[in-house]
Amino acid sequence: MPLDMAWSEAYHAVLTDSGFWASAMFTLYVAAASAILSVVAGSLLAYGIWRLPRALQGAAIVYKLALILPHISVAFIVLVFWTQSGLVASLCHALGLIDTPADFPALLFGGNGLGLILAYAFKGVGFSILLCLAMLRSMDPRLVLTARMLGASRTAVFLKVALPHLLPVMHTVFIILFLYAFGAFDIAFLLSESSPGMLSIGVYNLYFQRDLALRPLAMAMLVCMFFASCLFIWLYTKLTTRLDSKVRKL
Repeated sequence: MPLDMAWSEAYHAVLTDSGFWASAMFTLYVAAASAILSVVAGSLLAYGIWRLPRALQGAAIVYKLALILPHISVAFIVLVFWTQSGLVASLCHALGLIDTPADFPALLFGGNGLGLILAYAFKGVGFSILLCLAMLRSMDPRLVLTARMLGASRTAVFLKVALPHLLPVMHTVFIILFLYAFGAFDIAFLLSESSPGMLSIGVYNLYFQRDLALRPLAMAMLVCMFFASCLFIWLYTKLTTRLDSKVRKL
């Protein structure tokens, strides 16, 4: 492949490569799964913290620990805990739940991206709690008291009172976490599957680990990732706006 490869040739090579599309689907899956898990868990935990007595809310600040840890540290924590030679496998063996640590399920590098999802979710839950809790603290708590006095269950209070206030910030958190996981390199460098891998690892390999002639392919992949991110923001915003308008009509 010549060094003066035309950009049109680079885009054609990328977009007709089945490996690129496999990596793209895998990256979308990891980003969406981790972002959904972070938003759902974060909003529920934020609501639980908000409902705690004021004397106990100070102890809940422990959730910010995940926020101050670098992403690369979170990747190492996942490796230390969840590999077949990790702490959880050793504990299960010590408790007699498995015969040997090797019998522990291969949660990482098993082709399902679970290690990546765990790492991104660990970081994302704290961020989700932070923003959702700020939104809840701006809400009048008398709304919850009134709903409870009128006979609403705890689940109904969350779904009918708290959730409508949380939805705007939940959408924002989802977009941020999805886009970060979609393009991030640090966690993927340690926990990504070999095939299909995350798109960011594919770009890195093409740009730094291969022949110089392949660098136009890496740049073409980056541009495709950028436009895919823009398209996702547009589609998601349009969808949530339409759903919100339908809810308001009801």
